[in-house]
Parts: sequence; C-alpha cells; structure tokens
Amino acid sequence: METKTKKFKRDILNWYNNNKRDYSWRETNDPWKILLLETISQQTQLDRADIYFKLFIEEFPNPATMASSSLKKVLILWSGLGYNNRAKRLYESSKILSKNGFDELYPNFEVLPGVGPYTNNAILSFAYGEKVITRDVNVDRVFSRYFGLNDVENFVHNNKKPLLNGVSSRDLNQAIMDFGSMICKTKNPLCSTCVLEKNCEKNIVKIKKTQETFSGSNRELRGALLKLLLNENVASLETIQKNLKTDKVKLLKAVGTLEKDGLITIKKNNLVEINS
Repeated sequence: METKTKKFKRDILNWYNNNKRDYSWRETNDPWKILLLETISQQTQLDRADIYFKLFIEEFPNPATMASSSLKKVLILWSGLGYNNRAKRLYESSKILSKNGFDELYPNFEVLPGVGPYTNNAILSFAYGEKVITRDVNVDRVFSRYFGLNDVENFVHNNKKPLLNGVSSRDLNQAIMDFGSMICKTKNPLCSTCVLEKNCEKNIVKIKKTQETFSGSNRELRGALLKLLLNENVASLETIQKNLKTDKVKLLKAVGTLEKDGLITIKKNNLVEINS
C-alpha cells in the first residue's frame, strides 16, 4: 500500500509538472543568483521579485561587481521593495563573497549577513543539489494542513529521508512552495480543485496577523526618508521634516532606526547622510 508520504510526493510533483511557474532562475545552479532571488523575494510576491531579480542580475552578475559598487547604488536599484536593510545585508554579503566564494563557505552560508536557515537550505538545495527541505511559510502551511501537524519542524526532521528519497530536492521544494502560493493559500485555499484534497487532513488554522499597518508607520517613513536621501545625499533634519511633512518625534525614531541599520549617518549640525 502506498504510504501517505509517497502519495504526497507523487501528487504534488505531478501537479508541479503541469503548473510550474516559468522564471529565468528556476533551473539555475548559480548560488549567487539564488541568494539574490531569495533576498529579493522575502515578503515580496514572486512575479514582482522576478522583475527586480532581472534588474539586479544584469547590473550585478556576480558578487564582485556588487562589492566594487556602492551601497547607494544598490539601494537605488532596490527602491520600491521596502525593508532596505535587506539590501544592505546583500551588499555586505557580496563583500564577503568577493573574497571567499560560496564553495569556501559551503555548507554554512549563515555566516553571510541576513542568511538564515531557509536561505541556507535554498542555496544547498538549488545550487548544490543537497537533500534538504526549504521550509518557508508556504511549505510549513502545506505540510501542516495535509499531514495534520502542529509541529512541522519535528515532522520534517523525522521524515526528511522518505520525503526526499528518489526525488530532486529542487523539484520537491519548488513544487511545495508553488502549491502553497497558488492552491493551498493562507486565505481561501482552493480545496475544491486541490489534487491533494482526497488525502488531506485539512488542518486549517486561522492565524491573526499582527504586522503594523504600513500607512503612517515607521516603515513607511523610513522608506520615504531614504528615498529623499538617495536624491539629495545629505539633508538637515529640518529639511527632511519639512519635505516629509512629519512630526519631529516620528522623524527621530525613523532616523534612529536607519542609523542603527547602518544605512545613514547623522553628522554635525543635524545633517543626515546616506551611507555609500
């Protein structure tokens, strides 16, 4: 009798073969392209991330080209993606990788700024073909619902071998991520047309979002402030406050967090300068 794990692999890979999203980076084994894509696509839909990926890979085809550029240039290209500290970490990673390549860091890419377990495993799977599961929110959601799990981490740890036996980790990981994004969605999952529905435990748990509303938030102000400095390079706090039409308390908070992230420097006479 076919096990539940085997049914899962068979059904989701069959679905993937017919519904795979076509992106230029899907078949690459270049770890730089994978790091670039994974950094850009955090909290960004893949179709939008793909547009930025093409811009970045054309400008920075390898770590050395980014490392020899400037943080300001990276931030200008990044403009519109938000969470600008990701761009800074990517820039810092390029500096490390221009001296010590991916093969020298293998298999511990978490020494790179901003690289956590997911991105580390993505590089291991997509660039090196390692038998690992890339656990993001989509993968965890699919596993949790289909197998009826409350502890996905423990399940993956105990079932990594049967899950990956006889299949490409690249194909399985991308299949689950696509499936979670397109079918087994957070809200309104398409259960009626789901190829896994027959054997699914339907462990659907409603999760309350606690993320700060973007409009009027510190994150919005940070983005606007950084955009102004990318154009002006240096500006006084008074000029920034006037241009952004915000109060001083909110402005100082935004300036403080940007300085802490290493994106700007507060100079004498309350001048604020974007780091290069």
